[in-house]
Amino acid sequence: MKHILSVLGTMTFVLLFLSCSSDDPSDEKQGVDARFVGTWELTEVNVSEPIDTNDDGTTTSNLMTEVDCLRDTLVLTENSAWSSTGVFPQLISPITGNLYNVDCSGVIDRSGNWVSSGNTLNLIGSIQAVLVLSGDRLTLIIGDDLPGLQSLVYAKQ
Repeated sequence: MKHILSVLGTMTFVLLFLSCSSDDPSDEKQGVDARFVGTWELTEVNVSEPIDTNDDGTTTSNLMTEVDCLRDTLVLTENSAWSSTGVFPQLISPITGNLYNVDCSGVIDRSGNWVSSGNTLNLIGSIQAVLVLSGDRLTLIIGDDLPGLQSLVYAKQ
Protein backbone atom coordinates (compact mmCIF):
# COMPACT_ATOMS: atom_id res chain seq x y z
CA MET A 1 0.00 0.00 0.00
CA LYS A 2 2.87 2.36 0.83
CA HIS A 3 4.35 1.62 -2.60
CA ILE A 4 1.04 2.52 -4.37
CA LEU A 5 0.69 5.75 -2.39
CA SER A 6 4.30 6.63 -3.16
CA VAL A 7 3.81 5.99 -6.89
CA LEU A 8 0.51 7.98 -6.91
CA GLY A 9 2.17 10.83 -5.03
CA THR A 10 5.10 10.91 -7.46
CA MET A 11 2.78 10.78 -10.49
CA THR A 12 0.62 13.59 -9.08
CA PHE A 13 3.71 15.73 -8.50
CA VAL A 14 5.01 15.06 -12.05
CA LEU A 15 1.62 15.84 -13.63
CA LEU A 16 1.27 19.09 -11.66
CA PHE A 17 4.82 20.10 -12.56
CA LEU A 18 4.34 19.43 -16.27
CA SER A 19 0.94 21.11 -16.47
CA CYS A 20 2.04 24.37 -14.84
CA SER A 21 3.53 27.08 -16.98
CA SER A 22 4.37 30.66 -16.36
CA ASP A 23 1.68 33.24 -17.15
CA ASP A 24 4.28 35.99 -17.14
CA PRO A 25 4.46 37.40 -20.71
CA SER A 26 8.05 38.49 -20.12
CA ASP A 27 8.97 34.79 -20.04
CA GLU A 28 7.88 34.40 -23.66
CA LYS A 29 10.18 35.41 -26.50
CA GLN A 30 8.67 38.46 -28.14
CA GLY A 31 8.38 38.06 -31.91
CA VAL A 32 9.20 40.68 -34.49
CA ASP A 33 6.30 41.87 -36.64
CA ALA A 34 7.46 41.17 -40.21
CA ARG A 35 5.24 43.95 -41.58
CA PHE A 36 7.76 46.47 -40.27
CA VAL A 37 10.98 44.72 -41.33
CA GLY A 38 12.59 46.18 -44.45
CA THR A 39 13.68 49.41 -46.08
CA TRP A 40 11.43 52.47 -45.93
CA GLU A 41 11.98 55.58 -48.07
CA LEU A 42 10.81 59.05 -47.09
CA THR A 43 8.08 60.09 -49.56
CA GLU A 44 6.40 63.04 -47.84
CA VAL A 45 7.51 65.87 -45.57
CA ASN A 46 4.21 67.58 -44.82
CA VAL A 47 3.53 71.06 -43.45
CA SER A 48 0.16 72.27 -42.16
CA GLU A 49 -0.60 74.73 -44.98
CA PRO A 50 0.33 74.55 -48.68
CA ILE A 51 3.37 76.73 -49.38
CA ASP A 52 5.63 77.60 -52.30
CA THR A 53 9.33 77.23 -51.51
CA ASN A 54 10.76 76.95 -55.03
CA ASP A 55 8.95 80.06 -56.34
CA ASP A 56 7.23 78.17 -59.20
CA GLY A 57 3.80 79.61 -58.37
CA THR A 58 2.46 76.25 -57.15
CA THR A 59 1.78 75.63 -53.47
CA THR A 60 1.82 72.21 -51.80
CA SER A 61 1.90 70.85 -48.29
CA ASN A 62 4.50 68.18 -49.25
CA LEU A 63 7.95 69.75 -49.12
CA MET A 64 9.41 66.78 -51.04
CA THR A 65 7.92 68.28 -54.22
CA GLU A 66 9.36 71.72 -53.41
CA VAL A 67 12.81 71.04 -51.96
CA ASP A 68 15.31 68.75 -53.72
CA CYS A 69 17.64 68.03 -50.79
CA LEU A 70 15.15 66.18 -48.52
CA ARG A 71 15.58 62.41 -48.20
CA ASP A 72 15.73 59.60 -45.67
CA THR A 73 16.12 55.83 -45.71
CA LEU A 74 14.88 53.96 -42.65
CA VAL A 75 16.00 50.33 -42.30
CA LEU A 76 14.26 48.02 -39.80
CA THR A 77 15.95 44.65 -39.26
CA GLU A 78 14.65 41.31 -38.01
CA ASN A 79 16.79 41.61 -34.88
CA SER A 80 14.84 44.75 -33.83
CA ALA A 81 17.58 47.20 -34.81
CA TRP A 82 16.97 50.29 -36.92
CA SER A 83 19.12 52.80 -38.77
CA SER A 84 18.39 55.92 -40.74
CA THR A 85 20.43 58.19 -42.99
CA GLY A 86 18.72 61.36 -44.14
CA VAL A 87 18.59 65.06 -44.86
CA PHE A 88 15.73 66.93 -43.19
CA PRO A 89 14.36 70.48 -43.06
CA GLN A 90 16.59 72.37 -40.65
CA LEU A 91 14.81 75.72 -40.81
CA ILE A 92 11.55 76.77 -42.44
CA SER A 93 11.21 80.53 -42.54
CA PRO A 94 8.53 82.74 -44.13
CA ILE A 95 9.62 85.20 -46.80
CA THR A 96 6.34 86.79 -47.90
CA GLY A 97 2.82 85.56 -48.67
CA ASN A 98 2.99 81.81 -49.21
CA LEU A 99 6.69 81.90 -50.02
CA TYR A 100 8.93 80.11 -47.55
CA ASN A 101 12.63 79.35 -47.41
CA VAL A 102 13.64 75.83 -46.36
CA ASP A 103 17.21 75.15 -45.26
CA CYS A 104 18.27 71.51 -45.26
CA SER A 105 20.36 69.81 -42.60
CA GLY A 106 23.54 67.96 -43.36
CA VAL A 107 23.37 64.18 -43.59
CA ILE A 108 22.11 62.81 -40.27
CA ASP A 109 22.78 59.20 -39.23
CA ARG A 110 20.61 57.71 -36.49
CA SER A 111 20.16 54.24 -35.03
CA GLY A 112 18.75 52.20 -32.19
CA ASN A 113 16.24 49.47 -31.48
CA TRP A 114 12.56 49.20 -32.34
CA VAL A 115 9.49 47.55 -30.88
CA SER A 116 5.98 47.29 -32.25
CA SER A 117 2.50 46.85 -30.87
CA GLY A 118 -0.36 46.44 -33.30
CA ASN A 119 0.14 49.09 -36.01
CA THR A 120 2.44 51.25 -33.87
CA LEU A 121 6.23 51.29 -34.27
CA ASN A 122 8.42 52.77 -31.52
CA LEU A 123 11.95 53.83 -32.41
CA ILE A 124 14.29 53.94 -29.43
CA GLY A 125 17.87 55.18 -29.63
CA SER A 126 19.42 58.32 -31.00
CA ILE A 127 15.85 59.60 -31.39
CA GLN A 128 12.59 58.57 -29.76
CA ALA A 129 9.71 58.39 -32.25
CA VAL A 130 6.34 56.72 -32.68
CA LEU A 131 5.17 55.88 -36.20
CA VAL A 132 1.86 54.39 -37.32
CA LEU A 133 1.58 51.73 -40.04
CA SER A 134 -1.23 52.03 -42.56
CA GLY A 135 -0.91 49.71 -45.56
CA ASP A 136 2.62 50.12 -46.88
CA ARG A 137 3.11 53.55 -45.28
CA LEU A 138 4.65 54.54 -41.95
CA THR A 139 3.68 57.98 -40.65
CA LEU A 140 5.37 60.04 -37.97
CA ILE A 141 2.95 62.71 -36.74
CA ILE A 142 4.78 65.86 -35.60
CA GLY A 143 1.93 68.38 -35.56
CA ASP A 144 3.83 71.69 -35.61
CA ASP A 145 2.18 74.79 -37.04
CA LEU A 146 3.84 76.75 -39.82
CA PRO A 147 6.63 77.22 -40.12
CA GLY A 148 6.94 73.65 -38.95
CA LEU A 149 6.32 70.05 -39.85
CA GLN A 150 3.05 68.14 -39.61
CA SER A 151 4.26 64.66 -40.55
CA LEU A 152 6.87 62.50 -42.21
CA VAL A 153 5.62 59.62 -44.37
CA TYR A 154 7.68 56.60 -45.40
CA ALA A 155 6.82 54.01 -48.07
CA LYS A 156 8.11 50.43 -47.93
CA GLN A 157 10.49 49.56 -50.74
